[in-house]
Amino acid sequence: MRALIVAMALLWAVAGASQPVRLLIVDETETVEESLRILALARALRATEVFSVRALRALPAEPWEEEPFLFVLLFPARGPYVWLLSPAPVGYLPDPLPLVYAGLVDGVRQAFGGAREVRGSGDDLYPFLLSLHLLRLGVLVGGP
Repeated sequence: MRALIVAMALLWAVAGASQPVRLLIVDETETVEESLRILALARALRATEVFSVRALRALPAEPWEEEPFLFVLLFPARGPYVWLLSPAPVGYLPDPLPLVYAGLVDGVRQAFGGAREVRGSGDDLYPFLLSLHLLRLGVLVGGP
């Protein structure tokens, strides 16, 4: 996982990004093992300096007053999925964000050893609708 994240950091630097990618991680899991996997993923992402990571235990329900995020990783309490929420489906994100998106997918896959599948707004209706809701609240970039 570290090699992929380092490669992402290099791509981000080459692309001339001046600010880190803002990432919100929402950990709704109920087991210590899953929370520790999420913590290890967050630390690995933070270490690259490509990401600015913030974590919450539940999705915001009120309008977001702080700076919005480019991506939200939602780890539900149960189920085989992790929802990767973004302002648009991956095919519509500007370069180099599709590479960052792919790196997040691979990082989650490695952190969970394939036990959870990452689904984004281009893969499933639920993350698409949830992304629209977070856009409306101002949690994701592009909202009100």
